[in-house]
Amino acid sequence: MKHLHRWMPTLLMVTGLGLLVPLGLRQLARTPEESRVIAGLMIAAYVAWMLIESRVTLRETSKPTAERDGSTLELYAVARLTTLLLALAFPTLEAGPGIRAVGLLGFIGGVTLRLTAIRTLGRAYSHRVRLPDADLLVTGGVYRKLRHPAYTGMLVAHVGYLLVFPSVPAIAAFVLLFVPAVLLRIRHEERLLLGSFPGYEAYAATRKRLVPWLW
Repeated sequence: MKHLHRWMPTLLMVTGLGLLVPLGLRQLARTPEESRVIAGLMIAAYVAWMLIESRVTLRETSKPTAERDGSTLELYAVARLTTLLLALAFPTLEAGPGIRAVGLLGFIGGVTLRLTAIRTLGRAYSHRVRLPDADLLVTGGVYRKLRHPAYTGMLVAHVGYLLVFPSVPAIAAFVLLFVPAVLLRIRHEERLLLGSFPGYEAYAATRKRLVPWLW
């Protein structure tokens, strides 16, 4: 069981890539011609994003089992994959190239924020919830403004993705599964951080979680 736990992020990534490409090509074929280039760029950008983060995913296989993760990664990853794949598996709502272009730009912005947050954390970043050493607790860079910029980037990227592929089932999965999974994971992480790092409460009191000035 621990062996499966260690390899689960990699299995989910491979599953996502294996289904994304054929479903993406099918969705691309039924996308209106005037939006096809944007849709193609969106699919290529999502594959590139997954490949970029695959280095982090593969590192999980060499790390010890994360007992404190509470299987939040599995819930979060399955909700993400469900949103991703449903957007390609079903016909989309009507959306002009302007809306889709905004979605692609939003996706790029969200991914950029997420990758910046991951790079800022450096050795402290993990796909699973693990408590870093006290000297690895990061409060600078993009973490000066938000407590969870990587999750903000993840959500913004998928809002953009759904503007390019506005499938009703995918939008429902995003609202009913993906967002709640992210919020549950944040709640789980913060409970552990507040109980382990005396300075985290003061840091959290002056930064919003996901959206500057709001929440």
